[in-house]
Amino acid sequence: MKKEKSILMIFLSILVIVQLACSLSKITNSTDDDVAIGAPPTQGANDSEETEAEMQTESVSVPPAYITIAGHIEDVPVYAKCDEYPDFRDKLLLFAETFSKTGAAFNLQIEYEFFMGASRCETDEMRATTDGLNVIDYLATHYGFEIDAHQEGGLEVGQDNYADIRFLGETVTPNISENVGGMIWNAPAQFKQLNQGEPGWIYPDFTWFPEILTLAVSRDHHQGDFSKDDIASGIWIPQGANQNFWVHNPNGRMVYVGPGEHDDWGRGSSYLSTPEFAQTLADQLDQGIIDRSKMYTVSLAVPQSVIFNADQHGKLLALLDQLTPLIESDQALYVTYSEAVNIWRTEYGAQPNIFYRDGVKPPHKK
Repeated sequence: MKKEKSILMIFLSILVIVQLACSLSKITNSTDDDVAIGAPPTQGANDSEETEAEMQTESVSVPPAYITIAGHIEDVPVYAKCDEYPDFRDKLLLFAETFSKTGAAFNLQIEYEFFMGASRCETDEMRATTDGLNVIDYLATHYGFEIDAHQEGGLEVGQDNYADIRFLGETVTPNISENVGGMIWNAPAQFKQLNQGEPGWIYPDFTWFPEILTLAVSRDHHQGDFSKDDIASGIWIPQGANQNFWVHNPNGRMVYVGPGEHDDWGRGSSYLSTPEFAQTLADQLDQGIIDRSKMYTVSLAVPQSVIFNADQHGKLLALLDQLTPLIESDQALYVTYSEAVNIWRTEYGAQPNIFYRDGVKPPHKK
């Protein structure tokens, strides 16, 4: 009897231990919902969802606006006169040294006469001051300037055309680009000629096939009316002239880099200045108002009256100072035109963008 009672006690003890173990397991495996008094049943799940959403928002990259500074040397016969050329050479070098301190990229767009001066007026004494190079080649190699063929307002009149300028430019520096520095958007014959390959007038055996178009203006530009000059931001391949200039042709050859709004030299238009427009792009990209998957471009054109006049350099530096906060915060990036097109192809998949600020009409609709 005592033996049976002992066995019964052992059995009851084991049963109690098993029950305690089960209770402990239930407590250990209970959820926060079981023990949180007054907490909504889905609070933990919502917290996880909100954290994930916040992480996704923070991971979205805000791209910069891309800014190009483009200087122009126009069609002035005195540049090709060897008794006058040295003075302009010195002024150009002074400008380059001043500009280089800003850290900005620069496209120098040059007409026939200055290339001619650099071709025939450089002396050994001059080249001794520029590493044995003529001044244009020196600017390209020492300062990293991108050298483009240019016609004043894109107008091809007189003895030379774009192909002649491009040909002569390459005899001065092998570092010349395939960029058209300015062209007329409502000149169908010019667009067709550049697109199919333009033979020179002076050098008819040379045919130029430009790859990048920049700074499109209207025919009225040459009468002093700048109101119809292009102000689109973005990069695309124009289908043709007139209204077709703002139609993307995925099978086309010549890429256009839009300048954006630019009213920087007191022309009195209703457009934003380059710094104001760049700031607007940066703000709208940051706020997600405009499509972040597309590339936005800005150009600041610098006239020769600023380049060759040291007293005017301060005006350009003041504009660049306004852009400095955008550059330092990575909201904007300085690029040459060739760099811009390369970025468009490699980082944006050559996705076209023809952007106008709300309320701003394209030139062909004015």
